[in-house]
Parts: sequence; structure tokens; C-alpha cells
Amino acid sequence: MFLLLISVLIFAAVTVAAYAVYTRTVTERNPVLLRLRDLKMLHADTSSVAYGRRPPLMLRLIAQIGGFLPAADGADAMRTGLVRAGYRRADAPLVFVGCKILMAAAMPIGWIVYGAVAGRPLGNVALVSVVMPFAGFYLPTLFIGYKQNQRRGEILSSLPDALDLMVVCVEAGLGMGAALQRVGIEIRLASRQLSDELALVNHEMQTGISRSDALRNLAERTGVEDVYALVAMLTQTDKLGTSIAQSLRAHAESMRTRRRQRAEQMARKAS
Repeated sequence: MFLLLISVLIFAAVTVAAYAVYTRTVTERNPVLLRLRDLKMLHADTSSVAYGRRPPLMLRLIAQIGGFLPAADGADAMRTGLVRAGYRRADAPLVFVGCKILMAAAMPIGWIVYGAVAGRPLGNVALVSVVMPFAGFYLPTLFIGYKQNQRRGEILSSLPDALDLMVVCVEAGLGMGAALQRVGIEIRLASRQLSDELALVNHEMQTGISRSDALRNLAERTGVEDVYALVAMLTQTDKLGTSIAQSLRAHAESMRTRRRQRAEQMARKAS
């Protein structure tokens, strides 16, 4: 019974992988299909195409597997969650879905093999193997949530220092675009995530996107509450014509105060 079930699962996994390889090979040999695929990825997320080189073969195969499932209603929310986790590639949703499919198949196979080798009772192995696909399908979601929290914390901890650097740049006579570019370079050792986001804001402004829209995109990509507050402050400053340097300095100080209050609250909860 075990050998038959293992054989069926392995056959299914090999069939899926072979079909993905075949589909990829046909696409790469057909210039029309290749161009259509590139156009589809470009229109899906124009800004994300430039943020990475050609993905490795493994990721391309996983993306092919992810394409087996039809697009769900929450595709936009999925893409937003992946961007906030740091995955901005156009094919990131397909890779994410492919990982869910592979994990849903690998978890029960691994458990059945372990049960056969360890001599576990058949009933226990069969019962747990029913649950394993659901657990494997949900694991990538947990990983993305972890990456979102990690990235959000890194950006949040480095943002006050970045604002201080921006104040220095603005007071030295640099424009907002040049200040963002300079701060992105200087802050890279402390926070690569924040550095990349500031570079992306500067890139969007250079391509013709207004400063307010580029800053709103920054807030949406990070999902950090303090970034939303910063964007609102800068937008209000532009409308009223007040000093950007003074506004940035005051906002950085308020952010440090909130960060200290959060640290004290966490310390009280821990004690």
C-alpha cells in the first residue's frame, strides 16, 4: 500500500515537472509566444521588470507550475503582499503559487516516506498525510508574512536616520530627488531595503511620475504606518509651501519618540 501510494505521488510530481519543462522549452523556441509572454509580464507590473536579472531555471519552472492554477480574485492583494515582502518581480505571484503547489505535494510525500522508513502505524500515517497538503499549501503564506514583518521592522528602524540625512541634504541645497538619491546611497549599509525603496522613488520621479504619486507608491510598497505619515506630511508641505527641512526634522523626532514608546511598551509586556 505504501509503495503504491509513493509511486503514484512520485509519478504525479515527475509528470508536473516534465510538463513544466516541455512548456518552457516550447515557449523559448517560439518567438511569438516568447514575445507575448514578455508583453504580458510587462503590462502586469511595468515597474518590477527592471529590478532583477533573468530568474534562475528553478524559479522559471516553479513559475510554470504556478501557472497551472487560474488567477484568483485576490491577485492584486497577493501582488501587494509579495511587494511588501520584497519580491517585486513580475513573475513573483506565479512563483509564490508554484511554491504552494510544490509544498502541498512534497509534504505528504515526505511524511509517507518517513512513515514507511520509521515503521509508523498505517492509520496514523494516512491520517496525517491527509492534513499535510493543506499545511504545505499554507507554509509559503506564513513565510511571506514573516518576510513582511522583517522588512517592515528594518525600514521602520532606519527611517529616522534617513530623515536626518535628508535634512542635511536639503539644507545643503539639494533638491528632493537628489536628496533621495544621496540618502539611498548613504543608508544602504544600515538598511538595504530602505535604500532600494528610496532609489525606486527617485527612479519613478525621473520617469515623469509626480513626487506625490511616487511617495504614495512608496507607502503602498512598504506598508509601514510611519511611512504613510511621512508621505502625508510631505504632501501637506508641498501644498502649504512650508520648509521641508523643518518638517523632516520634526517628523524624525516624533518617529524616535514613537519608537522609544513602542520599545518601552514591549519591555513592559515582556516583564
